[in-house]
Amino acid sequence: MSIITNNRESRVMIFIDLRNIVSSVAMTQSFPFKTDFYSLARLLAGQRNVLAAYVFDGTMGDDEDSAARTRKFHDYLRYNGFRVVERNSVEGREQKEVDVAMACEMVVHALKDNYDVAIVISGDRDFVPAIQHVQSAGKIVEVAAFRTSASEELRRTADKYIELESLPILTMFNKVEDVTRIIITDEEETSE
Repeated sequence: MSIITNNRESRVMIFIDLRNIVSSVAMTQSFPFKTDFYSLARLLAGQRNVLAAYVFDGTMGDDEDSAARTRKFHDYLRYNGFRVVERNSVEGREQKEVDVAMACEMVVHALKDNYDVAIVISGDRDFVPAIQHVQSAGKIVEVAAFRTSASEELRRTADKYIELESLPILTMFNKVEDVTRIIITDEEETSE
Protein backbone atom coordinates (compact mmCIF):
# COMPACT_ATOMS: atom_id res chain seq x y z
CA MET A 1 0.00 0.00 0.00
CA SER A 2 1.22 3.48 -0.82
CA ILE A 3 0.56 6.82 0.82
CA ILE A 4 0.33 8.33 -2.68
CA THR A 5 -3.17 8.41 -4.11
CA ASN A 6 -4.32 8.35 -7.70
CA ASN A 7 -7.66 9.39 -9.02
CA ARG A 8 -9.60 8.89 -12.23
CA GLU A 9 -8.63 12.36 -13.42
CA SER A 10 -4.90 11.53 -13.36
CA ARG A 11 -3.23 12.01 -16.73
CA VAL A 12 -1.18 8.92 -17.54
CA MET A 13 1.62 8.21 -19.99
CA ILE A 14 2.91 4.69 -20.48
CA PHE A 15 6.52 3.90 -21.41
CA ILE A 16 7.30 0.33 -22.50
CA ASP A 17 10.80 -1.11 -22.91
CA LEU A 18 9.75 -3.73 -25.46
CA ARG A 19 12.86 -5.94 -25.52
CA ASN A 20 13.01 -6.04 -21.72
CA ILE A 21 9.46 -7.35 -21.49
CA VAL A 22 9.75 -9.76 -24.42
CA SER A 23 13.01 -11.23 -23.11
CA SER A 24 11.56 -11.46 -19.58
CA VAL A 25 8.62 -13.48 -20.88
CA ALA A 26 10.99 -15.76 -22.78
CA MET A 27 13.17 -16.27 -19.67
CA THR A 28 10.35 -16.96 -17.21
CA GLN A 29 8.06 -19.14 -19.29
CA SER A 30 8.79 -22.68 -20.44
CA PHE A 31 6.13 -22.53 -23.18
CA PRO A 32 5.84 -19.98 -26.00
CA PHE A 33 3.73 -17.01 -24.91
CA LYS A 34 2.69 -13.76 -26.54
CA THR A 35 2.22 -10.63 -24.46
CA ASP A 36 -1.01 -8.70 -24.97
CA PHE A 37 0.36 -5.16 -24.77
CA TYR A 38 -3.03 -3.53 -25.29
CA SER A 39 -4.53 -5.39 -22.30
CA LEU A 40 -1.38 -4.69 -20.30
CA ALA A 41 -1.70 -0.94 -20.87
CA ARG A 42 -5.43 -0.91 -20.10
CA LEU A 43 -5.04 -2.99 -16.92
CA LEU A 44 -2.24 -0.80 -15.57
CA ALA A 45 -4.00 2.46 -16.40
CA GLY A 46 -7.36 1.34 -15.02
CA GLN A 47 -9.97 4.10 -15.25
CA ARG A 48 -7.36 6.84 -15.59
CA ASN A 49 -6.96 8.97 -18.69
CA VAL A 50 -4.17 7.60 -20.93
CA LEU A 51 -2.69 10.42 -22.99
CA ALA A 52 -0.04 8.34 -24.76
CA ALA A 53 1.49 4.89 -24.67
CA TYR A 54 5.03 4.68 -26.03
CA VAL A 55 6.85 1.51 -27.04
CA PHE A 56 10.63 1.71 -27.40
CA ASP A 57 12.54 -0.82 -29.45
CA GLY A 58 15.71 -1.30 -31.46
CA THR A 59 15.35 -2.57 -34.99
CA MET A 60 17.29 -5.65 -36.00
CA GLY A 61 18.88 -4.92 -39.38
CA ASP A 62 20.80 -8.17 -39.95
CA ASP A 63 18.12 -10.66 -40.97
CA GLU A 64 15.38 -9.72 -43.48
CA ASP A 65 12.83 -12.13 -41.99
CA SER A 66 13.46 -10.80 -38.49
CA ALA A 67 13.22 -7.20 -39.71
CA ALA A 68 9.94 -7.95 -41.49
CA ARG A 69 8.46 -9.58 -38.34
CA THR A 70 9.59 -6.60 -36.25
CA ARG A 71 8.01 -4.12 -38.71
CA LYS A 72 4.77 -6.11 -38.74
CA PHE A 73 4.65 -6.18 -34.93
CA HIS A 74 5.45 -2.45 -34.68
CA ASP A 75 2.63 -1.74 -37.17
CA TYR A 76 0.27 -3.88 -35.09
CA LEU A 77 1.16 -1.80 -32.02
CA ARG A 78 0.67 1.44 -33.96
CA TYR A 79 -2.77 0.29 -35.18
CA ASN A 80 -3.68 -0.24 -31.52
CA GLY A 81 -2.77 3.33 -30.55
CA PHE A 82 0.82 2.90 -29.36
CA ARG A 83 3.51 5.35 -30.39
CA VAL A 84 6.45 3.19 -31.45
CA VAL A 85 9.88 4.77 -31.09
CA GLU A 86 12.45 2.80 -33.04
CA ARG A 87 16.20 3.09 -32.92
CA ASN A 88 18.18 1.47 -35.71
CA SER A 89 21.04 0.92 -33.34
CA VAL A 90 21.60 -2.74 -32.75
CA GLU A 91 25.18 -3.90 -32.37
CA GLY A 92 25.43 -7.66 -32.50
CA ARG A 93 22.56 -8.86 -30.30
CA GLU A 94 22.57 -5.73 -28.10
CA GLN A 95 20.44 -2.65 -28.71
CA LYS A 96 21.85 0.82 -28.19
CA GLU A 97 20.15 4.19 -27.55
CA VAL A 98 16.75 2.66 -26.75
CA ASP A 99 16.89 3.07 -22.95
CA VAL A 100 18.27 6.60 -23.31
CA ALA A 101 15.47 7.51 -25.75
CA MET A 102 12.86 6.19 -23.31
CA ALA A 103 14.43 7.98 -20.33
CA CYS A 104 14.60 11.27 -22.26
CA GLU A 105 10.96 10.98 -23.34
CA MET A 106 9.86 10.33 -19.74
CA VAL A 107 11.78 13.31 -18.35
CA VAL A 108 10.86 15.75 -21.14
CA HIS A 109 7.14 15.01 -20.82
CA ALA A 110 7.35 15.32 -17.02
CA LEU A 111 9.08 18.71 -17.23
CA LYS A 112 6.51 19.92 -19.77
CA ASP A 113 3.76 18.83 -17.32
CA ASN A 114 2.22 16.54 -19.94
CA TYR A 115 1.22 13.88 -17.40
CA ASP A 116 0.63 13.22 -13.71
CA VAL A 117 1.55 9.52 -13.64
CA ALA A 118 4.21 7.68 -15.61
CA ILE A 119 3.80 3.93 -15.94
CA VAL A 120 7.19 2.41 -16.75
CA ILE A 121 7.02 -1.15 -18.03
CA SER A 122 10.52 -2.48 -17.63
CA GLY A 123 12.68 -4.11 -15.01
CA ASP A 124 15.84 -2.35 -16.15
CA ARG A 125 17.81 -0.58 -13.43
CA ASP A 126 19.10 1.95 -15.98
CA PHE A 127 15.82 3.87 -15.60
CA VAL A 128 16.36 4.71 -11.90
CA PRO A 129 17.97 8.17 -12.51
CA ALA A 130 15.26 9.14 -15.02
CA ILE A 131 12.54 8.01 -12.61
CA GLN A 132 14.10 10.10 -9.84
CA HIS A 133 14.10 13.18 -12.11
CA VAL A 134 10.46 12.57 -13.03
CA GLN A 135 9.58 12.27 -9.32
CA SER A 136 11.47 15.47 -8.52
CA ALA A 137 9.20 17.18 -11.08
CA GLY A 138 6.27 16.19 -8.86
CA LYS A 139 5.10 13.19 -10.88
CA ILE A 140 4.12 9.72 -9.70
CA VAL A 141 6.00 6.79 -11.22
CA GLU A 142 4.57 3.29 -11.29
CA VAL A 143 6.83 0.46 -12.44
CA ALA A 144 5.52 -2.83 -13.82
CA ALA A 145 7.88 -5.72 -14.50
CA PHE A 146 8.32 -9.44 -14.12
CA ARG A 147 9.67 -10.39 -10.71
CA THR A 148 12.68 -12.23 -12.15
CA SER A 149 13.82 -9.30 -14.27
CA ALA A 150 13.03 -6.33 -12.03
CA SER A 151 15.97 -4.71 -10.31
CA GLU A 152 15.54 -4.31 -6.57
CA GLU A 153 16.63 -0.66 -6.77
CA LEU A 154 14.04 0.01 -9.47
CA ARG A 155 11.32 -1.50 -7.27
CA ARG A 156 12.40 0.66 -4.31
CA THR A 157 12.53 3.83 -6.42
CA ALA A 158 9.03 3.45 -7.86
CA ASP A 159 6.07 5.03 -6.10
CA LYS A 160 4.20 1.82 -6.90
CA TYR A 161 5.48 -1.53 -8.16
CA ILE A 162 3.30 -4.06 -9.98
CA GLU A 163 4.41 -7.63 -10.68
CA LEU A 164 3.37 -8.55 -14.18
CA GLU A 165 2.97 -12.20 -13.19
CA SER A 166 -0.23 -11.17 -11.41
CA LEU A 167 -1.88 -9.81 -14.58
CA PRO A 168 -3.65 -11.84 -17.29
CA ILE A 169 -1.54 -10.58 -20.20
CA LEU A 170 0.06 -13.72 -21.64
CA THR A 171 -1.45 -15.90 -24.33
CA MET A 172 0.02 -19.31 -25.04
CA PHE A 173 0.59 -20.13 -28.71
CA ASN A 174 2.04 -22.89 -30.83
CA LYS A 175 4.12 -22.42 -33.92
CA VAL A 176 2.39 -23.76 -37.04
CA GLU A 177 5.00 -26.49 -37.50
CA ASP A 178 4.50 -27.68 -33.89
CA VAL A 179 0.72 -27.93 -34.37
CA THR A 180 1.20 -29.75 -37.68
CA ARG A 181 3.60 -32.22 -36.05
CA ILE A 182 1.09 -32.92 -33.24
CA ILE A 183 -1.78 -33.45 -35.71
CA ILE A 184 0.28 -35.81 -37.88
CA THR A 185 1.45 -37.78 -34.82
CA ASP A 186 -2.13 -38.06 -33.51
CA GLU A 187 -3.41 -39.23 -36.90
CA GLU A 188 -0.70 -41.91 -37.11
CA GLU A 189 -1.57 -43.21 -33.63
CA THR A 190 -5.32 -43.45 -34.35
CA SER A 191 -4.83 -45.29 -37.64
CA GLU A 192 -2.81 -48.09 -36.00
